[in-house]
Amino acid sequence: MEVQSVLLLLNILVQCTSSNVIVYPSPHGIQPSDKFHVSISQNGHHHNLFVYISKSDHRHTQFPRAESGRSMSWASFAFTGAPVTVEVHAPKDFHNCVIKPTSYDYKCKRTGPKTATFIVTHNTRMMSVEFDYDYGLGASDIVDKLFVFADPPEAKVPSPQDKNVLYYGPGIHDLHKEIVVDEDVREVYIAPGAYIKGGFQLPHGRVKFHGRGIISNENFVRHDARIGEAAVDFQRSSHNTFDGVTIVDPSQFYYMSNGDDNVVRNARLVAAWMYNSDGIGIGDRGLVEDSFIIADDANIKIHKSHMTVRRCVLWQMQNGGVFQTGWETAYVRNVSISDMDVIHVDYCKFKGPCTHFSSNDAVLDTFGNTRHFDISDMRFEDIRIEGSCPRIVNFVMDPAAKGTISNIKVINMSVESQPTNDPIHNAIAGTSIGGRITNWQFVNLKIGGHCISNPSQGDFRVDLHTTKDIIFSCHQDPIIG
Repeated sequence: MEVQSVLLLLNILVQCTSSNVIVYPSPHGIQPSDKFHVSISQNGHHHNLFVYISKSDHRHTQFPRAESGRSMSWASFAFTGAPVTVEVHAPKDFHNCVIKPTSYDYKCKRTGPKTATFIVTHNTRMMSVEFDYDYGLGASDIVDKLFVFADPPEAKVPSPQDKNVLYYGPGIHDLHKEIVVDEDVREVYIAPGAYIKGGFQLPHGRVKFHGRGIISNENFVRHDARIGEAAVDFQRSSHNTFDGVTIVDPSQFYYMSNGDDNVVRNARLVAAWMYNSDGIGIGDRGLVEDSFIIADDANIKIHKSHMTVRRCVLWQMQNGGVFQTGWETAYVRNVSISDMDVIHVDYCKFKGPCTHFSSNDAVLDTFGNTRHFDISDMRFEDIRIEGSCPRIVNFVMDPAAKGTISNIKVINMSVESQPTNDPIHNAIAGTSIGGRITNWQFVNLKIGGHCISNPSQGDFRVDLHTTKDIIFSCHQDPIIG
């Protein structure tokens, strides 16, 4: 990176930190959103944010099942100290607006024509700003989405002169392909304002991959061989960290790491326009936390053991499971998923009457022609699902499968609403040839505010011949081992 670019970045950051707010520079050559304008203020200091945008039309020409005429815009900043007021100028006027996840309890107000305001009290917040002219009700999604991300400040920014750092400064970097990170690299740093067109493969471990920049696959077709399976692919390398970087418009998966002891933190994965835009797959003892994922296939893949996933905001588009097991031989132990907000489930969008969709589509899901299961000890706790969710659970083994799925605890899951659409139901079933599902506990599962104390209340179809001890209970203070 040129010294002039470093000085420019430092100057911008110093100018914007007088109010404990950090405004990221915009990359020269990237056009801002033509849908939304966003500004912030803290302690009387006002700053305009650069608003990025990704549009779906180019993906529709490659993959017709991708809806045309859609956009996702997003803006990011970092802060500490006093609350920050965010002001959004929308393309149309509105009466009401909402900030999701609603668990943040941030109130959106109309403060003028086409103008919304809300206050952010904490960093590490990932917000969808939604307007009543485009709530995505019925057989349509939200046409023009807007996300606002409030980050914690960066720590330990490396020197661009460090020979062990692969450093990308502000501006556009067109890699034309997926590059393989050299073995002597210990850090990959993507600075605020850096916009990378390409992907990364990391075959060796103990690398810190971080920054506040963007990786985009917009120039690559669906399943492009120049990118491979994921925009960021840690392969089987272990002890890596992926922190703060945004991945946009993947040609296939966003992020994969099949090695051990990897961490994903404060990631933003946006603009999943096509099927196979899976979110995160991570290996044994993987940790995913404080991240935002909008996926058009499996959002969180539960394919490895001793995983921990917490404090994430998820948006599920038309296809795939939110939390998905299965695919090939499934051996999983000791998974903890907690404090999660699923702000949209779009399975029924574009279908008219919602009377059918793939068996791959559910919040808790198993799929993939799996022939042998050995899954146990998974705990889902404090899961909040907003809006209408057509199917919460679909753990139905393939008819050719054997093995067990056992000791699953679902504690304090709330679903805003669930339509009852025959033949779509929640379902749990093994197989006649030896597939068994046993010892499931649903504790304080609430649908529409009502606690579910038996399967029929939640529209669950439980196969009594291939399952055992599927229990629903309602307790004020559940104590579960």
